[in-house]
Amino acid sequence: MSLPTREEMFRAALRDLDNARNSLSSSRDWLRSDWVPIGTPLPAAAAEARISVVEKIAAAKQIIDEAKAALAEGLDELG
Repeated sequence: MSLPTREEMFRAALRDLDNARNSLSSSRDWLRSDWVPIGTPLPAAAAEARISVVEKIAAAKQIIDEAKAALAEGLDELG
């Protein structure tokens, strides 16, 4: 297996960051979905965990966006 070009390296990293961001979105969507039995509340600790995780997902997506922007700038510099 040969080494990637600089451009391939950056593009692969961008692709993986896109995949990570999409996975986070999927996790967030699951946590925001309805559940059965409909209308039943989550226990307090579970509700707090749900809110905390959704907030952490939003923060992680922001960090991924910053990383993607940095990689895009680097890719522009390559050519």
